[in-house]
Amino acid sequence: MADQRLLMISRDDILQVGAGKQGDRLFRTLARLTRLGCQLLATAPQPDDWSRDHGGPDDALLGPESIRKRLSDAGGTIDGIYYVPKSLFTQKRNRDAALLDIMRRYAIEPSHCYLFSSSRKFVDAAIGLGIRGTALGNSKQLMQELKVLLKEVEEA
Repeated sequence: MADQRLLMISRDDILQVGAGKQGDRLFRTLARLTRLGCQLLATAPQPDDWSRDHGGPDDALLGPESIRKRLSDAGGTIDGIYYVPKSLFTQKRNRDAALLDIMRRYAIEPSHCYLFSSSRKFVDAAIGLGIRGTALGNSKQLMQELKVLLKEVEEA
């Protein structure tokens, strides 16, 4: 689908902003984006105690203050969390493979994908694949970047 957009945001960045004074505004903005047709996927490093046989749901998706609950309360949805495998020697390859896997699963072109993360290396990998990546930090804040994206989506 030509107008489909995939919004990937670091789970930790969502949790950090969500716990602050802009938390409610963040979830209202994300909910608006999902109602406008954007699919939302959180990304996170694979937990150290990961078990392929017994992997449980992420605590960030459960409970009264979870990402899923707060987003649902604001009228939005999240597809889930994609865990990027960690490895001392193959980390760049793992980042690239994870992003390619996500695009394959969603059957979406890189130009329709957006990645917001405080991990500069993850953003660089995304940009290298043609994904619209934004490194979050002092000069680029998640809420500011989402407002720009929301305006772009509303005008499309």
